[in-house]
Amino acid sequence: MIPPPQEGNGQAVRMLRSHYRRPRRRRVRNGLVIEAYGTLLIKEPRMSERTPISLLSREFPHVGGHVCGHVCGRVCGRVCGQVRGQVRGHVGTWLRAVCGLVSLMAMVVVVGACDQSAGNGGAAAANRASPTADEAKATGAKSAEPAVGAQAAAPASAGGSSATSEDGSVDGPPPIELDPPLLDFGILPPSVAKEGTVRLVNKGNKELEVLTVQPSCKCTTIDDISGKKIPVGGSIELRATMKSQSAPGKKSADIKILIDGYSQVIPLQLKQEVSLPVRVSPSYLNVVKGQPTTGRIVIESIDKQPFTVCAIGGKKPNLIGFDSAKDAPRNQYLLDWDFDRDFAPGEAKRYWLMETDRADCPLVDIFVRHESTVVLPRGISPTEYRHTFGRLEQGGTYDFVLDLTKIGADEKIVAAASASSAAKVELISAVLEGEVMHVALRVVPNPDTLGLTWIPFTVYSSTGRQADQAVWGQYVPKGLTGCYGR
Repeated sequence: MIPPPQEGNGQAVRMLRSHYRRPRRRRVRNGLVIEAYGTLLIKEPRMSERTPISLLSREFPHVGGHVCGHVCGRVCGRVCGQVRGQVRGHVGTWLRAVCGLVSLMAMVVVVGACDQSAGNGGAAAANRASPTADEAKATGAKSAEPAVGAQAAAPASAGGSSATSEDGSVDGPPPIELDPPLLDFGILPPSVAKEGTVRLVNKGNKELEVLTVQPSCKCTTIDDISGKKIPVGGSIELRATMKSQSAPGKKSADIKILIDGYSQVIPLQLKQEVSLPVRVSPSYLNVVKGQPTTGRIVIESIDKQPFTVCAIGGKKPNLIGFDSAKDAPRNQYLLDWDFDRDFAPGEAKRYWLMETDRADCPLVDIFVRHESTVVLPRGISPTEYRHTFGRLEQGGTYDFVLDLTKIGADEKIVAAASASSAAKVELISAVLEGEVMHVALRVVPNPDTLGLTWIPFTVYSSTGRQADQAVWGQYVPKGLTGCYGR
């Protein structure tokens, strides 16, 4: 018969390894990509092929019973298999019954011993986590009796009360102070980049080294400070540049900073608000199915200067508490909107255009989130959907760049076509840079085009794929300033 696992036979550890071993892989910890070199799901720094079962249960009390049951099941299966293979007939049947009973009793005894060892191991681990009286006296720590059922206190690290994991790293945040704790870029115009600086101050009692720094958004670029060391009481600077999105609205991102010897990352938050000189809040209408089709919007100037809302959607605006015939211009208005009243059935555009008398902000676009305004990509993906030329004098042309992704290696942009009778869209050039195709386009209006103009257009590739977009703005008579109202 094969004997059950005894002290020092190492069978439990081998089964644990074969059961829990995983191949080398990449995994994400705290938002950062960390390499895992075939490590066990359960760490075994003090385990070896000769580790006894009792020590295994003591080191892994949360899996001791499972492992012991697994081991005993394997062993008893082998024993009974040998009996079945060697003994035949009625005697074999009787021996197999006795074997099953004895194996079951042995399994219960061994698993019970494992559970007892696990309990003792958990108590021993708690005792090891708590300092003795002599240790407390030597270190100046105050001994305290843990409450019943509470976890043992973790040893304090250089930066606070964080435990040290078995791989030597501190299971907690590093003693780093961010100055300032938040990078607030304030209010930015669309598609503008702004730089900010934060200091990483070492508040611990040992030198710290930066392992890696990773931004969460492609809109953020940073200096590479990986490998830089921060002396005790000293600091280093991290410069970050955040580019604003093209559409108005609030935007946030973060930068993850990992310090050598610490398992937790330091999150640095970044935020900004994209707005034109005239801001609307909320910055969009959410009128998808199931949402309210009426509401109110606050319209205000960022510089607090008075202005006039000339028209919205080519119609007179419904401003609450304001009469344009009697009241002087204000720096803030409250607009009442009704989707069924303000938009003709089936004619809702992706943006609702508002006209003002400000020279630096003649048009304000409000995004309309509705089933009819969704742009379905056809294989080629634009990086932006907002393209506006603002206000132009009658007959004026407008050049802009459309960035496309998911372009094939040998694919080319061959044509552009407008779906509007008010203006043409011409292809100027297309240049591939990395994974982005920069497509230069030109809007050429008809000589008699005036007022708010919405121009849908399509860009075609050499493989027959296409990207559907739109560009919009307002054409006014030459020399006109102030409101046009159309």
